[in-house]
Amino acid sequence: MRIFWLVLLLVPLAARAEAPRYMPGRDVAITYSSAGSEAAIPQRIVLRYFAVADRIRLESGLGPYVLLDRAVERVEMVLPDAKLAMELPPGAGLTQGFLLGQGLNFRRTGTATVLGHACTVYDVTLEHSHARTCLTADGLLLRGEGTDPSGRLAKIEATAITFAPQPAGLFSPPDTYRYVNLPR
Repeated sequence: MRIFWLVLLLVPLAARAEAPRYMPGRDVAITYSSAGSEAAIPQRIVLRYFAVADRIRLESGLGPYVLLDRAVERVEMVLPDAKLAMELPPGAGLTQGFLLGQGLNFRRTGTATVLGHACTVYDVTLEHSHARTCLTADGLLLRGEGTDPSGRLAKIEATAITFAPQPAGLFSPPDTYRYVNLPR
């Protein structure tokens, strides 16, 4: 469940017109330091965005990673050690919270600077959950923190930003992996 909150902070998708820009218009790799109530030390997370296909890759360096194809609203978990990939079922907390973005409300609360980039601070609410994000005008999330309904805390902050073309092959499971279909 912890990855849900980290991704909610990393990718605050909203379907509402007054929501801030939430995705960059060009390829980027952003490295974050993350910490939460379940982790004693910060963890490194890398978010890669492939603009032409509107796809995201989220990896923590621990093996499994998440792929999001926003155009078709698909979330996949890839398990390299097992050479497996699986689509997460629609309506799963992961999909509902950050891919569809329904019910997210943004309220501007200030400004900040992270890594020399100016960003706008927003309070974001989703039902009984709350997050605070700092988004640049071009859609990069530079800092975030939030709690889930049970009170668990997660925090992230950008430690490096690289604007560079992202290889298309990073945003699909390898062809040699076995694809497991989960029950719907």
